[in-house]
Amino acid sequence: MASATLGALLCVVVLLPLLGACARDPIGPRAPGDSAIADTPPARPGADRFEQAALPPIAGELVARMHLVDVGQGAATLFELPCAAILVDTGGEAGGGFSAREALHAYLDAFFDRRADLARTLALLVITHPHVDHTRNIKSLIDDYAVENVVTDGRTSGSGGSQQKWLQSWASDNVHFEAVQSERVPAGGLTSRVIDPVHCKEIDPEVHALWGSVAERPIGWTKDAFEDENNHSVVVRIDAGPASFLVGGDLETAGMNAVLAKHRGTRALDVDVLEINHHGSDNGTSRPWLDAASPVVALVAVGSPEREAMWTAWAYGHPRRSVLDLLLAGSLQSRPPVTLQVAARAKTFETVTLSRAFYGTGWDGDVVVTARSDGSYRVQTRR
Repeated sequence: MASATLGALLCVVVLLPLLGACARDPIGPRAPGDSAIADTPPARPGADRFEQAALPPIAGELVARMHLVDVGQGAATLFELPCAAILVDTGGEAGGGFSAREALHAYLDAFFDRRADLARTLALLVITHPHVDHTRNIKSLIDDYAVENVVTDGRTSGSGGSQQKWLQSWASDNVHFEAVQSERVPAGGLTSRVIDPVHCKEIDPEVHALWGSVAERPIGWTKDAFEDENNHSVVVRIDAGPASFLVGGDLETAGMNAVLAKHRGTRALDVDVLEINHHGSDNGTSRPWLDAASPVVALVAVGSPEREAMWTAWAYGHPRRSVLDLLLAGSLQSRPPVTLQVAARAKTFETVTLSRAFYGTGWDGDVVVTARSDGSYRVQTRR
């Protein structure tokens, strides 16, 4: 989103109290019990405008904020904590009149203007896997902002392999770097001083990696599944007080099944806010995956189907109607109704009206989820 438009973007707000929310560790269970959902009415067009500068500080009753930045067909997810910021992936789409670099830098500039206490510094940069829609802006990010820790899956093939190779070399020489290997990830998740470098006085967030690169082809994986960089995606879980978030990169069926098997018997995947894998592709979500996560809010990083060109949401058919149907049959709470385009297949979309808490950059623009200490979430969107 170009910075010139930041003051003129519409906002939709919904409060989503958790079901029996309680503080928990990354593998702790969600407390039982149900509560009614009371949504605030949707804002009239132009009545309530979301501006970065107007977001209240993360302090007191506010424990964390997740920003899904609209970088078109790609991904960039910013986590705002009381004393630090974490960025997962650097997006995204380029061409057809859209620049992910401009969108990401405009968003980060506005963010750091508001959070001057962070001195334009990211405590952690995670690149889930080396595909260009996740790595495209690595170099410009390093040029413009300070980065203290870097986590990747360690691989250097794929369309974004050259950017990830450069980052890993730079990080090894300049900051703390860790490549996550799935074989080293225990049930419940892996953490370290690089994976989890944030320790705030107000609240100490917890960061865990639940998956990473796979050294040898697992039993049951096809050769294609093993060679697909998506299945080596770093899966990141972030907890802050009662709030829990999960980002799975572009994990596909083989990877999801392996992650489910690794963490069976734990609550590692049980989160409140879930970023849907692989931009809403039909191979990035499954019923077992959603059952394990049981999110109350789901987000998807996806481009607009209005840009009909190669390497876009329109060309790939993202997000798929099958994914939406799985989400609607699950645990999502409600949201103010929105009309959007979902794909029956590549280059073929249909119009649906959605009133469950599924948010996407392709129709909502930038999405901000603010977590409160009482276990509720406020979701704001702007386009």
